[in-house]
This record gives sequence, structure tokens and C-alpha cells, in this order.
Amino acid sequence: MPPTASWSYGDVRTRDLSDGSVRTRVSGLRRPAGLAVRGDGVLVVAEAGAGRVVAIDADDVVTVLAEGLASPVDVAFDGEQGYVSDEERGAVLRLDDGSPVAEGLSAPQGLAVRDGEVLVETGRRRLLAIDPGTGGTRVEADDLAVGLPPGVTRTDPALFSHGMSGVPRQFAGLAVGPDGTPHVSANAQGGVLRIDRSSHDRDPG
Repeated sequence: MPPTASWSYGDVRTRDLSDGSVRTRVSGLRRPAGLAVRGDGVLVVAEAGAGRVVAIDADDVVTVLAEGLASPVDVAFDGEQGYVSDEERGAVLRLDDGSPVAEGLSAPQGLAVRDGEVLVETGRRRLLAIDPGTGGTRVEADDLAVGLPPGVTRTDPALFSHGMSGVPRQFAGLAVGPDGTPHVSANAQGGVLRIDRSSHDRDPG
């Protein structure tokens, strides 16, 4: 039953693929953004508008995992270790203790884990691979069709549109396929990019 998040109404819902039924797991969150399913089946959501990360268990009980964040956008897990991207702070943080995995990033958004590395999409239109142990980074792919093109400035606040809270700007998500291939939602062109691991080619997904 894959989860979804609704920015406009602060809902998190799951859909049962066997019969198409939709279940609202929680309402009233402040601009929920990225979400992930933890190893124990618990949903974990980055609540951007509240500066926190919450967990939603099988009984729809909400537990705060991290708070006091500037602008959490996405979450990802490697076993029991969770990570969150904080766009405003420019950092990827561990969920359990808030310690930084990497800092000085430009508007990190989409987050995923592959082979023990944390992958993050940044405002510099590139995909970085981060070693959580050392904090070392390398560029996995660059010049991606995400965010705003170089030289273009935003006229609306990042998480508002026409004065209405809950209507987000475009969000560059990130996922890793079963074969380890990263997929990026290319929000600057309205498509999905598949990043080839060997050649770093970018093919439409």
C-alpha cells in the first residue's frame, strides 16, 4: 500500500493496490513533503511547515522523531538509520541524534540511500553521493533538469503560492531502483530522469 502526502490539506494517505481503496492515515500536518517507509513498516514524513519529522504507525499514532529543523524536505533509511535533508540549513542530518552527515550543501531536497551511501539532489542541479562515515562527497551527476535554471530567480516564497500556505513549489524527489539506479523527478522539465551508474548518462525514465 504505497503512501502519498497532500501538501494542500496536510494529509498522509495510503492506497491499497488490491482494491484501490484509500485510507487517510493522518490529517493536519503542516506541509508534509518527502516520506519513506521504515524497515518495520512505519511511515516517516518530513513535515516541512513544522520543522520536524514524524512517524505514523500501523494504528495511525503520530510520534515526533526530530524537531527544530529549518526546512526538512525528504527522509530516507539505511536499515534502522534514518536521514533527513534540511533545505534551508543546507545539510543532511541523522534522525536519531541530529548530527550532520554533510553540511554546506545548496538547497538539498530529494534523498535516498544506495550501497551505504546517501544520495541527495541539491540546488546546484546535481546529484551528490555522501559517505555517512566520513562526510566525503562526490558528484554522481550534474546539470540536472531540477529546480530553477541558472540565472532565473524565484518570485514566490519557496513554500507558498499566491499567498496560500500548503501549495508547494516544485519538489525534486529522488529514489533508487532495485538495480541501484537513481531516479530523479526532473521538476524543471516535468519528467523523471534515470541516472546510469557507469556513464552518468541521463535518460528519460
